[in-house]
Amino acid sequence: MIRDLGYFVLNSLKRIADKQAYFLTRLRYNVKIYDQQGNCLSLKKLLRRHCIIDQWVWLGKEQRLPVRLLMVPVSDIQAAERKRKARKDRDKRLNHSRTYYQWLNYAVFVTNVGQEVWTAQQVTQVYKIRWQIEIIFKSWKSGFNLQHILREQCKNEHRIITAIFLMLLFICLFMQKIYLYYKKVVEKKKGRIVSLYKLSKYVAANLFLFFNMNRSQIVEQIGRYCCYEKRPDRTNLTDLINFVKLS
Repeated sequence: MIRDLGYFVLNSLKRIADKQAYFLTRLRYNVKIYDQQGNCLSLKKLLRRHCIIDQWVWLGKEQRLPVRLLMVPVSDIQAAERKRKARKDRDKRLNHSRTYYQWLNYAVFVTNVGQEVWTAQQVTQVYKIRWQIEIIFKSWKSGFNLQHILREQCKNEHRIITAIFLMLLFICLFMQKIYLYYKKVVEKKKGRIVSLYKLSKYVAANLFLFFNMNRSQIVEQIGRYCCYEKRPDRTNLTDLINFVKLS
């Protein structure tokens, strides 16, 4: 299970581990960290190392959850952007400390997957796959303009529920019969990777035209308008998943 900080709960992670399952998540700042002998680790000392930290520790004063701690330095540009956002935080009560700003120089993860399975680099790559969920929801919500289907003035509960379920049924058909099918066909015939977001936008904008084209025409249109651009500075989701599989 790959989780973000919004779902970081030690008891929940412990339940996953107790079921002999695996998790990967970012570590929340200020969670108590203990070494294998039960001594509380100084976060300040860890942050002074300025290198990749990869070691087994215990988390939590009460739970004492055994996890693998990974602290991977981010680029200077990433660190600067993180600190800029922290300084602009509207909640002045946070009053970020100097240690917190040092913390922002690292991507900090915890997992119960061992070093023999994932290297530190692979951990950072695997965590990026979490964005697949974000991309899927963005494709459904923004690509299909869900916010425009129901107007704010609509107060009829039955109409709202019906519209939502009809849209979800359409999304299921779209994913199964259009996206997954043409993703394979276009990759095989055109050598290009279909973008879920671009395809959903294209279908929403050209719905009647799309269903009046034959399969060859659809492949041409998808290949032209609905694929990822090849960029040396960015890895698309399919390439990222393939990298993780090969690793």
